[in-house]
Amino acid sequence: MVSLAVLGAGNAGCSLAGELTLQGHDVALAELPQFKRNLEAPLKKGGIEVTGELKTGFAKIKKITFDIKDAIEGRNLIFVTSPAFGHEAFTRACATHLEDGQVLVYISYFGALRMAKLLEELGVARDKVTVAETTSFIYACDRVGKKGAFFMDRYQDDAMVVIKRDKAGLPLAAFPATRTAEVLRKANEALPSVAAAANVLETSINNVNPTIHPVGVIMNAGWIEHTGGKFSFYLEGQTPSINRVAKKMEEERMIVAGAFGLERISNDEMSRKMYARFLDKKGEIHQEKYYKNVYDAPPNLKHRYLTEDVIYGLVPMAELAKVANVETPTFRSIITLATIANEEDYWREGMTLDKLGLQGKTPKQIIDFVNNGP
Repeated sequence: MVSLAVLGAGNAGCSLAGELTLQGHDVALAELPQFKRNLEAPLKKGGIEVTGELKTGFAKIKKITFDIKDAIEGRNLIFVTSPAFGHEAFTRACATHLEDGQVLVYISYFGALRMAKLLEELGVARDKVTVAETTSFIYACDRVGKKGAFFMDRYQDDAMVVIKRDKAGLPLAAFPATRTAEVLRKANEALPSVAAAANVLETSINNVNPTIHPVGVIMNAGWIEHTGGKFSFYLEGQTPSINRVAKKMEEERMIVAGAFGLERISNDEMSRKMYARFLDKKGEIHQEKYYKNVYDAPPNLKHRYLTEDVIYGLVPMAELAKVANVETPTFRSIITLATIANEEDYWREGMTLDKLGLQGKTPKQIIDFVNNGP
């Protein structure tokens, strides 16, 4: 049995806390007070109802709290499952309560580098705790309401999740990479299918969301604003022209990965690798089974499918591309269009290299930094 904390009570956090509780692990689920509504139903019921394709049933979670100190005390693994824009708040809430040997695992791109820099600024010694990240979340999942409606990241009104499938071989890396093996040993006790990546640059660059979501939002902007997102983003929203632009985004992502000597893996390859046991006899994954009649498109252009993926995913990849002297015109076009559409300066707000602690470094120095640390 693993003793762990899950920070963030949205889709990902409730799914992880519920599933790991059903597997017999000692779980604390915590949320920040400003998002207290996320925890109202789990607190009232004392847990989460888990449905889907893994372990199912009512998960009576040992600890559900708004007290971050209480949630992480004595726990080896701390999963920060909020969207990327919540990482800083959770990290600040944890900083003065962290214990020697604890591991913070962030579910997002460039999270480990950003939060390692923040922890250092907050006075947390590098040898006290380890930061790590996964390429994406371990499950394809959703939080659902009383009538089974999918809510995306709107507030939920019930303590129920549906886990559609888990991801075999989901890449994980620690910063620096010399600590990955030890983090993986701890993580595998709870999540045996998580596998080692080369480093946190590889886990970040190989996250497919920034090359899929922003394109779908920008190119479906009229439909999104007209319907308020009442269509299937992954079925109806993925038309041939949109897929062609997304393919270009994917190609540029792989070029950036290759420029730093990292694994170049396509979105298709990543899906087939992680969802291998869900493939049919022809090697196909049937998205229709999960997204048919599900109105899951963003309700507006301020949604995290655009804002988060641009700020925390596309901008740092475009910056890395400049360092490596490779062209990413599609990346830059999508960032610029998002900036104009939302009247925000995402080039300034985005995770530039100085915000990641990589400013002034050559590609070789960046790889040495993520592999071995400062």
